[in-house]
Amino acid sequence: MKKYFTLVLVFVVFFTTSTLFSAEPQTKAGSKSLYFGLNGLSDLGVDNSVLGGQYLFQDNMGIWLELGFNSSNNKPYENATEQKYSSVGVDVGFIYYAFQKGPIAVYFSPQLGFASGTDDNGTTKITTSSFTGGISLGAEWWAFENVSLSASVLLGYSNSKVKTEAGSNSTEATTNNFGILGSTNSKFLVSFYF
Repeated sequence: MKKYFTLVLVFVVFFTTSTLFSAEPQTKAGSKSLYFGLNGLSDLGVDNSVLGGQYLFQDNMGIWLELGFNSSNNKPYENATEQKYSSVGVDVGFIYYAFQKGPIAVYFSPQLGFASGTDDNGTTKITTSSFTGGISLGAEWWAFENVSLSASVLLGYSNSKVKTEAGSNSTEATTNNFGILGSTNSKFLVSFYF
């Protein structure tokens, strides 16, 4: 929890002290953007990422929709059983830019999300489905004209159902979480406005 708050604080401090190459925020009615979620500089790629779009229907207010996806196939050695993992998620939300100072805008974003995933190692199959609801708190910095960087953290509720199947045995478990929801819901985004 402390780690995510510190991350957002570092971005806010960086953005407020860096006015080189900054541009005017695009928070007016009619602004549209496509964005891509980054999950760390060491793991850039299509897997474990999000792709979304945002449209502002009124000054400082808009809606967004994003798709998240992840897949991996792992075979540690030649005769090993291949482990396959895949998941897909959809999130939708409302965004409100609460205030802006120079090239930086702070926003609140109530949102809902659904995700489903499967992990299969040949002997055990784990199927997960989850629902997430809450409010994202974030800051967006327009680094260049029509390009912004943003960081956010999600405060809310999540419900996950896990079904484990091993041969003829099957078990189910449900997990509920409240508060700051982990690293999968904290985001670093690059947005392209047009």
